[in-house]
Amino acid sequence: MNSLANILSPISRDTEGAARRTAIEVYDLLQTSILDGTLPPGTIISQVAIADALQVSRTPVREAMRMLQEAGLLTSEPNYRSRVVEFDPVDLDALYCKRIALESLSVAITTKRNSPGDVAELEKIVTALESPLAHNDFSEWQSLHREFHRHIAKGAGATMVAELEQLEKHSERYQSAYKGAHMAGWWQRGEAEHREILEAIRAGNAALAGELTARHLARTALELMAALSPEYDSSRIRDSLKFAISGGKGLSD
Repeated sequence: MNSLANILSPISRDTEGAARRTAIEVYDLLQTSILDGTLPPGTIISQVAIADALQVSRTPVREAMRMLQEAGLLTSEPNYRSRVVEFDPVDLDALYCKRIALESLSVAITTKRNSPGDVAELEKIVTALESPLAHNDFSEWQSLHREFHRHIAKGAGATMVAELEQLEKHSERYQSAYKGAHMAGWWQRGEAEHREILEAIRAGNAALAGELTARHLARTALELMAALSPEYDSSRIRDSLKFAISGGKGLSD
């Protein structure tokens, strides 16, 4: 594996660079490196090595690593070190159960509040997701995909949107792992679902838009789970989908 010095670029210094802001910058850099697989599961990182690579003091690095531990991306190790958490089917299960519940509701709320301009902007995003550029560049697709999910739920309020953005980022770690283990282009399979969600939103059908979103997320979750941990019991994901589309009716089916 490349050294941290080859992976992480130094943070530029200036007189305004307070420790707290620098800690957030370190957090963002490390979070991105973990989520996109640059720092693979099981990687040991030390405060000293990170500080040297970024050319900052250990104080903001220590704070950033504490924040990453709270986010469930690092576990503490002896000697001021941390380990990138391994892929965990329990985490994947809980992650998508939360997304199915929160995002389907947020999409339904947003659908009632969308303007024609909002729908037109969403149309552009969906079209871009279907483009040759997105088909041939996973990073481009992932950026557009993140924008799609942010856009369809943006009317649910700042607190909900912030929570969903964190869940989406966390999901990308599993998506990147799945992409690395399977044939190129697997991520395109959701294109028809994206357009179906768009058309429900365009029609102002909040219930249908929420249901289609829940089905889209559940399909993704089950596909990821089958690939990364095929022996895991995925019944909670299916129950979350049932609850999202029926309000709990038939949950025991």
